[in-house]
Amino acid sequence: MKKRAILVMVIVLALAGFMFAGDTAEGSVIELRFLDVIPSPARSEHFQKIVDDYNAQADGVRVTFETVAWDQAYQRLVTSGATNTMPDVFVMHPQWFAEFIQAGWVLNMDEFYENFIYRDLLLPFVSEVLIDYDFVQTRGGVYGIPNGITTHAMFVRSDWVEEAGMTLDDLEYWDGIFEAAERMTDPERSRYGFGFRGARGGGDHMGMYPIGVLSGMLFDANGVNQFSRPEAMAAIERFTDMYKNGWSPADAINWGYTEMVQGFTSNLVGILNQNTEVIRVCSESMEDGTWTTIPFPRSNDGNIYTKADSFVLSIGADTRHAEAAFDFITYMTSPEVNIEYCRVNLFTPVVKGAEDDPYFTEGPMNGFFRTMNDPNFVRQPFYGYFPELAEFMEIIYHTEMQRYLLGQITLEEFVLGISDWLTTHQQAFMAENPDVPVPMPRAIN
Repeated sequence: MKKRAILVMVIVLALAGFMFAGDTAEGSVIELRFLDVIPSPARSEHFQKIVDDYNAQADGVRVTFETVAWDQAYQRLVTSGATNTMPDVFVMHPQWFAEFIQAGWVLNMDEFYENFIYRDLLLPFVSEVLIDYDFVQTRGGVYGIPNGITTHAMFVRSDWVEEAGMTLDDLEYWDGIFEAAERMTDPERSRYGFGFRGARGGGDHMGMYPIGVLSGMLFDANGVNQFSRPEAMAAIERFTDMYKNGWSPADAINWGYTEMVQGFTSNLVGILNQNTEVIRVCSESMEDGTWTTIPFPRSNDGNIYTKADSFVLSIGADTRHAEAAFDFITYMTSPEVNIEYCRVNLFTPVVKGAEDDPYFTEGPMNGFFRTMNDPNFVRQPFYGYFPELAEFMEIIYHTEMQRYLLGQITLEEFVLGISDWLTTHQQAFMAENPDVPVPMPRAIN
């Protein structure tokens, strides 16, 4: 009797292990973990609905939804990668691509993408730039499917523009932005034309204008940074003069994301360069009819040069259920699901079908939608693919800009310093990675 009990226990444990492994024998269910790294109440609620709807129609697959706060997301995934416990499907930020792919923590999805049923429905920018260039040409394969495009546009106090004797059409080019910033500035009324970002992220914001002046050519073919060219140096001076001339509040030198958004919503500044997430804040705190969004300004050559990227849906390299994981990604990228997801989270959809949707073509999303769909839109190049880039973007760039604005270094010292730094690290990276292309602007046409 005792031997029989032991035999039964062995069989039960064996069956349990068999089912835990996710084999598709009769009665078994494949368990997938899906991790989001930028949760918010509305976003998490919507993702849970997507998961529930998928589970209801999936055959033999069950997805469990997990979240981790953005501030802890990177370290959580690094730990998971190092311990071979990556989620089956997770949301990956572009700044993690190099490290995670090189470490072997992300599954190559080339075979799945080859047969991806929604491939022909992807916007050309998504397939040609975000997938073919950013992944295939730069990383050697497909390691994620974008799920919502974010770009930049200008938030504008439309009532202030009218008071300044201008129209929104006058702000189509950068020259109009500078003119409006000066005209709208009235310190006696605590009004300033432009929401200058001087702290973390400020260098990146400043750089968008001179990159446009350079027609997107941040580096030459030899990896030499182009900011030291006379036209780029003049553009950097012109942009930073908005702060030095008093068209932004004096304390804007210390403004990061939160402060510059508060400056706009509190009626302190009239023009703000930001992405779609600010729409919700403005809608909740500002009076209707006093603000709007307009496309990112054109450079003098008529092109719109700005940033545009997307979080991507990736598969952990440790998964034992890659096919099921990609099926879940396919479901999330289907037009109906993706468009609704982007409505909730204020992104531009990655698939065709939103061009006739008033939510994107009218109202606050209009400026962003028009930016992305402009025939002269050009995605600015990355500042590099070398690992030291994080230090430059997070610390060096805006710190050196602040030193210039405070008069501690000259314009030449500021510009030549950052230009030489970028050249040194880009050329060192090129020597070790000769097959990786130099960061270049990317356009569809």
